[in-house]
Amino acid sequence: MGTAVDSTVENEQERTIPSTRKKRMGIGTMLALDALCIAVGLNVFAWFHHVRDYYFPTETAEAAPITLITPTPQPTPAPETTPEAEATEPPRVYSGVWGEKFADKFTDGEVEQTEYSYRSENVFVTVTPVKTQNLSYTVADIYISDLKYLRTAFGPKGYGSRGYTADLAQANGAVVALSGDYYSFRREGVVVRNGTLYRDTRFDDVCILLGDGRMVTIPNSELDIDALKEASPWQVWSFGPRLLEDGKAMTSFNSTVVRANPRAAIGYVEPGHYYFVQVDGRNKNGSRGMTMQQLAQLFEELGCETAYNLDGGETAGIAWMGELLSYAYGRTVSDIIYITDQSADTEG
Repeated sequence: MGTAVDSTVENEQERTIPSTRKKRMGIGTMLALDALCIAVGLNVFAWFHHVRDYYFPTETAEAAPITLITPTPQPTPAPETTPEAEATEPPRVYSGVWGEKFADKFTDGEVEQTEYSYRSENVFVTVTPVKTQNLSYTVADIYISDLKYLRTAFGPKGYGSRGYTADLAQANGAVVALSGDYYSFRREGVVVRNGTLYRDTRFDDVCILLGDGRMVTIPNSELDIDALKEASPWQVWSFGPRLLEDGKAMTSFNSTVVRANPRAAIGYVEPGHYYFVQVDGRNKNGSRGMTMQQLAQLFEELGCETAYNLDGGETAGIAWMGELLSYAYGRTVSDIIYITDQSADTEG
C-alpha cells in the first residue's frame, strides 16, 4: 500500500515538475521571441523604408516625364467693342455725273501727277508723245467726271482775238489744251462755246458736243440749225472733215487737204471719255505729218465712236500743264479746247 501511494506521489510530482519547468521556459522563450520580433520588425522597417524603394521604386516614386514642347501661345482676345465704338468709313461721294462710272480713273480728292499724267477726283489725263523716224504726234487720253471740265477759250481779248496755245492754256488753268477750229479765219460756221451761241451760219461738216456728253458729227447738208439751237449744245466746232462713221475710219472725206499735214483733232469714245490728237508736220523735226486717212485710222484704233478734224497746218498745237509739247510753228490761234481741274467757269 505504501508503495502504491509513493508511486502515485512520484507520478504526480513528475507531472507537476515538468509543468513548472514549461512555464519557466515559456517566459524565456517569450522574451526571446519578443527580442526576435523587435529585430524582425526593425529589419522589415529598414527593408521597406531604405532598401525596397532603392531597388524596386514604386509608381508613386517615379519622376514626372520632362516635355521639350513649348506650348503654343494663345492670342490675346480683342477687347469687346460696342456698335457705337466701331469705326465706320463714310461712303464715297463721287464728283460729277460720270464720277462713279469711271471710279477707277479718279481719286478720292488728292491729286496724283507724273511727267505725263494728271489724276484727281474730277479728271484723269494721260499724254503719250510718239516719235518715229519720220513722224511725231501726241495722244491725250481724257476722262472727266463732268462736262464742265472740258472747256474752250478764246484769245486774251475774248471772241475774235488770238493768242498762243501755251499762253491760253496757262491763262485758263488747262491740264492739257489743243488748238481749235480757228473760227475767226472765216465768217461762216456755227460757233458755240461753253453753251453760248456766237454764230449760226453753215460751213461744211460740223462737230457738236451735246450737254449729255455725246459728240456727233454732221455733214453740212444734213444740219438743221433750228434743231441744233433747241438742243442747247455745250460746244460746236466748224472745220472738219468728220473722220469716222459708226466707229470705222472713213475712206472719203469732205476736204481737199487729205495729203500728209500737221493735224489737230478730237475723238469721242463715250460720254466722259475723249481723245485729243496733235500731229507735227512740215517742220525741221523730220515729221512728215499724217494723211486724213491715217488720222481717221488712228482714231479707229483708239476705239473712238466719232472723231473730227480741226484746223491744222501751222495752227496745230498741244500744250501740257501750260508748256507746248508740239512743234512751235509761231502762229497764234483764236481758240483752244482744254481740260481743266477747276470747276469755275473760265473763258478767255
